[in-house]
Amino acid sequence: MGEKRTTSNRFLTGMVLGMVLGVVGGMVLGPAAFRRAWDGVFAGTSGKEHATRLVERVIDGDTIVIDGDEHVRYIGVDSPEAGEPLYEEAREFQKKIVRGGHVRIEVCREEPRDRYGRTLAFVYKGNVDVGEQLLRYGYARTLFIGPCGRKAAREYRKVEREAFAAERGIWSLQNPRRIAHGDAGRYIGCLMSVTGRVVNVHRGPKAFHLNFGKDHRKDFTAVVFRKDIARLVGEGLEPVTEYEGRRVEVTGILKEYKGPEIIIESADQLVLLP
Repeated sequence: MGEKRTTSNRFLTGMVLGMVLGVVGGMVLGPAAFRRAWDGVFAGTSGKEHATRLVERVIDGDTIVIDGDEHVRYIGVDSPEAGEPLYEEAREFQKKIVRGGHVRIEVCREEPRDRYGRTLAFVYKGNVDVGEQLLRYGYARTLFIGPCGRKAAREYRKVEREAFAAERGIWSLQNPRRIAHGDAGRYIGCLMSVTGRVVNVHRGPKAFHLNFGKDHRKDFTAVVFRKDIARLVGEGLEPVTEYEGRRVEVTGILKEYKGPEIIIESADQLVLLP
């Protein structure tokens, strides 16, 4: 009996102390800051990295304001700016998902803020990744800056290519969307489908290079890194050397590295043509 009474007294003392600290915390921190602090505790984290927050307003397709007037910029996506096509549509699309409700934000630990002071985070409504939905319906394109963006890069780019293939949103406005390999150098930085015949496959120490011309320093190349081969074959990619001499379509973001190239990171990017 004595032991139970002692335990009960300790519990009551702790509860009263917690209530007092709560009142004091609310007075000192203010309602918004106090709520953010408790969000972090309930989420089981130190701080707000996985906190549940109330959305106060939507700025545009990739930026929201949460309680406490904190601006949150989505990681990995870039929606149209004011004055650009589909700006209003992207903004309204996001409003339908998040406005007036609570979202879960996962702040980038390595780079929690951008140069404008905005919090960099992945944002979820329930189990839905809001940034991914923007990509899926063509209301944003991928943009990976900083260390955290790379974590979602492959999956985000795959969703982006699906929207591109279906001509959703901003991708319905792009012209051209499909080009011959000889024109690839004119569209560096663009998401594009490039067609042509693989002249040869070069086996490098780190990567296979599917060359579409005799001069690999100028002509278009599709690059498959050796570290990705097993995964890509598991996804349905044929053995890389089997593409030699065959007509294919390569879809991805064109980059410049000793000529135009697209890096193959998913089997859906490399398709055989009749």
